Amino acid sequence: MDNLAKYRSHAMKLAVVKDLGGDEGYAARIPGFRGLLATGRTKRDALGELDSALADWIELALKRKIGLPALKEREAASVSVG
Repeated sequence: MDNLAKYRSHAMKLAVVKDLGGDEGYAARIPGFRGLLATGRTKRDALGELDSALADWIELALKRKIGLPALKEREAASVSVG
């Protein structure tokens, strides 16, 4: 696994998923990744969309030479996505 793949995998472990209530589904984001948000009918769908969006986000950040956020360990108060 190359460094970018490891970075992406670690970033996904920091994902926070929120139940939007009712039939609204779920929203997923990664703290520190400005503007990165994904939604889905299920947690799995939201995380799948987030992973895809994260790949594009990383590619664009590298193209624009704005750098990538430092990854921090998840805080104890974060929502479980399991």
